[in-house]
Amino acid sequence: MSTLSRLFEILKEKSKKWNKKNDFRIPKLWDSFGYDGHEKKENKDGTISVNPYSFVARALEKAVLPYMKEGIDYHQPLSKILSEDTTASEKLSGNWIEKSNVYGMQIRTFSAWDHDCDRKLELENAFGLKDTGTFIKTIALLPLIKKMGFDAIYTLPITKNSTKYKKGEMGSPYAVKNFFELDPVLYDPMADQLSIDEQFKALIEACHILGIRFIIDIIPRTSARDSDFILEHPDWFYWIKIEDLEDYGPPKLTLIKEFTKANEENIELIYKDPAVLKHIRKFVQSPEKYAPEKWQSIIERCKKDRNLDFFELIEKEIGLTTAPAFSDCLNDPQPPWTDVTYLRLYLDHPVQSAKYVDSNQPPYILFDIIRGNIFKGRKPNSELWEKISNIIVHYQKNFGIDGARIDMGHALPKELEDMIISNARKEDPQFCFIAEELSMDAHKKAKKSGYDMIIGDLWAREPRYYQGTMKKVFDILLQLEVPVFAACEIPDSPRAASRLGGRDFSRFATVLNFFLPNSVPFVTCGQEVYELQPMNLGLDPQPDGRFLLPKSDPLYGKLAFFDKYALHWTNQGADEMINLIQTAADLKKRFSQFIAKENFFKIPYNGKMILSFGYKLISESENEYFIIVANSDNLKKKTAKLNLFKSGIFNAQRAENIDCLFSLKGEVDYHYSYPNLIVNLNPLDIKIFYFEIEK
Repeated sequence: MSTLSRLFEILKEKSKKWNKKNDFRIPKLWDSFGYDGHEKKENKDGTISVNPYSFVARALEKAVLPYMKEGIDYHQPLSKILSEDTTASEKLSGNWIEKSNVYGMQIRTFSAWDHDCDRKLELENAFGLKDTGTFIKTIALLPLIKKMGFDAIYTLPITKNSTKYKKGEMGSPYAVKNFFELDPVLYDPMADQLSIDEQFKALIEACHILGIRFIIDIIPRTSARDSDFILEHPDWFYWIKIEDLEDYGPPKLTLIKEFTKANEENIELIYKDPAVLKHIRKFVQSPEKYAPEKWQSIIERCKKDRNLDFFELIEKEIGLTTAPAFSDCLNDPQPPWTDVTYLRLYLDHPVQSAKYVDSNQPPYILFDIIRGNIFKGRKPNSELWEKISNIIVHYQKNFGIDGARIDMGHALPKELEDMIISNARKEDPQFCFIAEELSMDAHKKAKKSGYDMIIGDLWAREPRYYQGTMKKVFDILLQLEVPVFAACEIPDSPRAASRLGGRDFSRFATVLNFFLPNSVPFVTCGQEVYELQPMNLGLDPQPDGRFLLPKSDPLYGKLAFFDKYALHWTNQGADEMINLIQTAADLKKRFSQFIAKENFFKIPYNGKMILSFGYKLISESENEYFIIVANSDNLKKKTAKLNLFKSGIFNAQRAENIDCLFSLKGEVDYHYSYPNLIVNLNPLDIKIFYFEIEK
């Protein structure tokens, strides 16, 4: 019996014991499959009352298990499943990510809700269950993700994170305590007969049954300050005395004033700076060398009692702690990242900087050390590299994941980056790699390194649509060697609905992103319900970004990256946004043969706020055209007169009719009189047309 089938049986059995008087509430939007439990009750607050065991079981029974085929192992990557399934209509053809629609989520946030209505999100609520998101509750929401047209999920880290020196209530998912263990917060007591690994397997299995690929986030350059690696390998880390922690941070340089990075030209000046000399002197040898007897005592006690906090003992008894990480940019105003530290990738100092430090200098963190891709030592930390390069393989073999984003991959030695990518591709040749490159200029480097796409910076460009620069995006996208995320928000940026234009902009950009060339549509969880509060303040932060919710909201001032947070699923109009995403995805799917980089063309138009472009499909008997016309002006209506003859669309042939397939603002207001297509557009409006010409 598959893990998912076991889960179904467990939930069915437990549902029989549920007290009908319990008022367990979920957002009405979660019910995308027509839940029909006899206890179901609609509430005035946009929620429904359900039997939670029955709700998840019925989601499986009605919307997942019917698509399960006999003899298929859904615990393996979807590429292998499709190659083995002789009846599958979808076959492998090139790079699958290029044709995908990606939904980004943080699981502990995505499927979180205040189920007992006490205005708190608890790890154990009044029903003995979790308000925070879990693998099991996320399974029940897969039908909604599928309905919206997404065929890939990208998750923020799902690994065990640290609560030592944590930021917020929960700690950052990027403070990874153990790369090979899942975050226990994501375990669901609803299925306590299954281990957390089995619950995650059930989620992956359900995704693959629905044709949804699963992409994880790995963080090979840093780890939590109290990483589980420390107990066996303290020398893989950088250490300072506890007493030096208070004034520890990136050294404030006096000899270099500009905001830049360490390079071959400025490295000597960096090491001559008094602040750098003072900073380096803070570092000491790792605890097994600094205080060998005390270290051995700690090791022996921790072996006997696994409940002991080894890191707390190191800090209290030896007086050392791991050095917090910080940005690799010189003169960056960011404070140190107090919850994470860098992993020591080389056992010696970088070749370029070794001559500037004493031969007895203990390992240290500095701007050059962070950039392991440029400043390398002669002695790679081979055992650590082996561990790092097999993190993805672990999740491939045990769970069947389909892709990964490598956090700070640009700061890894190329040899280690190559190991990570090649090890995963040996396991699955179709495995997808996403590069954390926020500059479009990095596309060639990413392609050469083996990545299938980059994050890009459309999330920063699109909210500045009012500057009239959106037309330039096409030329940038078309010259890229790998696609980028077509996104108006990402997990680190402000929310689209909080930008200028609010919900109108969010709807406009979300639809447009399904049709941009050489890109992959990306929607961040919460975008579909007009979430205002950002998940993090890392990129392009707004002055009051953390406080966009009303003070009366129990989530006021909280960030999903660090706190207990639930999306505002009951926001008015959220159902319309979900339907809009579904409509855009359906159109993209219907015309998937058209929407390719090689079929793209621009329709010339002088106004900088009008975007007019399309895709042409040529067959033996006719030419077909799929055209998008958009008004990126948020204040004024526009009339776009497009001469299709001058665009090169019409020659001797002409279209008899041009059909408007979609109008964002509802008004189907256009006129076609050969050779002109005249389109009236409201502010932030999009219209999509189709026509064909017989040869």
